[in-house]
Amino acid sequence: MILTSLVNLGTNHQPFNIANKAKATNSVALFSMFIAGLYTLNYIFILSESLVAFINALFILAYAITLLLNKYNAHKASKIWFFCILMLHLVICTNVFVTNQSGFHLYFFLVPTGSFLLFELKDKFEKLTLSFIAIVLFIYCQNTFNHAPLIALSDDMNNLIYQSVFFFNMIEVIFVLTLFANEIEKNELKLTRQATTDSLTGIYNRHHFFETAGNNLAIANEFKRPFSLMLLDFDQFKRINDIHGHHIGDLSLVETVKQIKSHCRAQDCFARVDGDEFVIALADTTLHEAKVIAHRIQASIENNLIATPQNVHLNCKVSVGISCKINDSFHLKDLMNLAASALDQAKEQGGNRIALAS
Repeated sequence: MILTSLVNLGTNHQPFNIANKAKATNSVALFSMFIAGLYTLNYIFILSESLVAFINALFILAYAITLLLNKYNAHKASKIWFFCILMLHLVICTNVFVTNQSGFHLYFFLVPTGSFLLFELKDKFEKLTLSFIAIVLFIYCQNTFNHAPLIALSDDMNNLIYQSVFFFNMIEVIFVLTLFANEIEKNELKLTRQATTDSLTGIYNRHHFFETAGNNLAIANEFKRPFSLMLLDFDQFKRINDIHGHHIGDLSLVETVKQIKSHCRAQDCFARVDGDEFVIALADTTLHEAKVIAHRIQASIENNLIATPQNVHLNCKVSVGISCKINDSFHLKDLMNLAASALDQAKEQGGNRIALAS
């Protein structure tokens, strides 16, 4: 719980992309604090260098400021701070604590990758500047030998630290890329959801219905399987809006959709095609089977009392028009037109009825 809270610092009330990058920044900062903590323990318990361990602990606190900046929504400042502290830390490690034989300066390779992943697309100056500084510092550390390090390491210890740098570099690259693969996947899912669902009810929208149901009908035609279509329309929905207000009308739609959805099967495509008009594409369903399903839906809606904030209980009713393909050359448009004619017939008969296309 504490780790999750730290990762989520600065994400409340933020747009999706900013929140995701803030999470990634927090995660990278926490990971860097963890790695620095391991080196600090090494300085204390293996090398017995308390001064170096103390300085390294100060850098852990400096990394923690990244989280604090994110908490107060200073997202760009938190990233700049993190990379500046990281680069300063690497210079100190390479040219003060030990020598470049330890390989600490190889961590500079993480700066360009991390900055391009963590900053927004518009932050080109920040990304290029930090990457340039990282390259310059890497070259400086690579070509400058520290003749008076705080810690005199043996060749074996230098080699061990060098290997640890490669290991943690690989781990951090995998860690960061995994974070951004997850972010990309979440973005794709969100965009897909926005493009295919109705914002009010959460079911499919008109565009997605025609694409999906059209494909399902084509499959049904190819394999000579039954296929039915059900159009549902609220009875006197305008009256609900006029008397109780549009927010109660929206509530009625949402609650009624829940009732309809409870009777839909996995293979059914349920969508909102207009204000108070809904459609269900029923794969592998005959006209008779569709009628049975429609009766269940109608009864479920009629028996469901919708409680409003004004303590009024509404009882909604729907009219239903059903069509079914009679040959394997039917198009979705044909079924929609037939179902619409049947729905008009149900309305003309007083509503709260089920009509079958002739």
